[in-house]
Amino acid sequence: MNSQDGMHAFRGFLVHEDIQSWAAYSRSLRGKSQAEIYRQWSQRYGPVFQVSLGNTTVVVINSAAAAKNLLIGQSAAFNSRPEFYVLHKVVSSQVSSIGTSPWDESCKKRRKSSATALNRVRTEGYAPILKLEATEFLKDILEHCENGSIDLDFRQYTRRFALNLSLTLNYGTRIADSKDLTGNPLLAEIIEVEAGISHYRQTARNLSNYIPLLRYVNPVLSKLGFGETPGAAAAMGARRVAYHDVLLRQLKARVDEGTDLPCIQGAVLKDPESAKLTEKELLSISLSMMAGADTSQPSLAWAILFLAHNPEIQQKAFEAIREAGILESKDFGNLRVPYVQALTKELGRYFTVLRLALPKATSGPAKWQNYEIPDNTVVFLNSWACGRDPDEVQDAWSFSPERWLGNSEKHPHQFAFGYGGRMCVASHVSHNALYTVYLHLIAHFQICAVEGETSKAALDPLEALADVEGTAATPRTFRAKFIPRDRAMLQDYILDVVETSRR
Repeated sequence: MNSQDGMHAFRGFLVHEDIQSWAAYSRSLRGKSQAEIYRQWSQRYGPVFQVSLGNTTVVVINSAAAAKNLLIGQSAAFNSRPEFYVLHKVVSSQVSSIGTSPWDESCKKRRKSSATALNRVRTEGYAPILKLEATEFLKDILEHCENGSIDLDFRQYTRRFALNLSLTLNYGTRIADSKDLTGNPLLAEIIEVEAGISHYRQTARNLSNYIPLLRYVNPVLSKLGFGETPGAAAAMGARRVAYHDVLLRQLKARVDEGTDLPCIQGAVLKDPESAKLTEKELLSISLSMMAGADTSQPSLAWAILFLAHNPEIQQKAFEAIREAGILESKDFGNLRVPYVQALTKELGRYFTVLRLALPKATSGPAKWQNYEIPDNTVVFLNSWACGRDPDEVQDAWSFSPERWLGNSEKHPHQFAFGYGGRMCVASHVSHNALYTVYLHLIAHFQICAVEGETSKAALDPLEALADVEGTAATPRTFRAKFIPRDRAMLQDYILDVVETSRR
């Protein structure tokens, strides 16, 4: 094809010459947010463009309309996942999570089983779990906030909440009475391994995925004292499988004894269809559920910081909770507060923790306008750009929970959990978990910003990133003041919920 507007055809698709080479591409992204750079490029090159990552061709989707056209309108071609060398061939050589597995009969079975355990009816049954974990989070904060007189680093509490939520939802078990995150061997192991897995899952930093030569060079460099020890990635994957295997076997024993608590994996095991699943397929479901901690922790952190810096929105949410009568009835598990629901959705959109959704791979030919997207092409959905698409979201750079309320003319798609046939299977329960903890937090604490950390940059979803190149967008700051609204009432509530959970 002929050159058009500074662009030229590559494998039947458009790629701009400025971003064609791997070296130029790397320089463009170094030290910057990959999702934001793609969003900026889309304003110049269009909502869908192609880049070359080493030897790999990647198509990037950057608008809500393009996502709907491709991922909904041509969904059958976008159901698969690419197999990356580092994650699939090394780290997860034994078993991959549902979310990262290529589309095949096994993946279909696993996704169907997990979807059954995560349908709306089942999800309502997990409400006591969400309530307990939100209450345990409040208990942690209350024990250490000193009535709001100190600047509290809440990092360890959000981390414990995220991990316990994943453990309780998936296995019906939790790490109880652990005052120190490193004091419990299982919790310490999970924290270390999940952080390592998150590193190997990154699309931008693991260059061996795109440059095959590095797969032979890196081991040599390691022996010379440069880079990672050979086998470290495989060992990390084996450690993850080991503790999931222990947790799954313990759950099976409780199911056989009839002493298990409602949980996702328990529902899968009790489903007659689960008899068709192998041990590795069951482990794959567990790996997927645990991966949720990667996003729920930073989601909660962003929410705390936002509320601390925006007292007027925090007060509006508190008034909505009070008007709903929840404080008097203590019915935090069943009542819904529309404004807090809207606040939860807007926090997810505004900060978009997983800014590039899990990569997809075409399992058949697809078409964008007049260009063919070949089979087995890697596809990035830029959720960050889609959530800020002015054609989808009015005044997209402003924070407005009202856009999600019933009187709005149009409700945009949130994109925080992806889009299309392979969007997060646990999106409904994940939303409910965040809603529940936000509801509890706002109802029982006034959250205040730390002195000297109230500038716009402290909360900017781009400027405030701890790691601009990381897969999950995590804030740089983890401090706030937590002032109990009614300490005695909160203590009574915590005691009641904890005691009820032990019966």
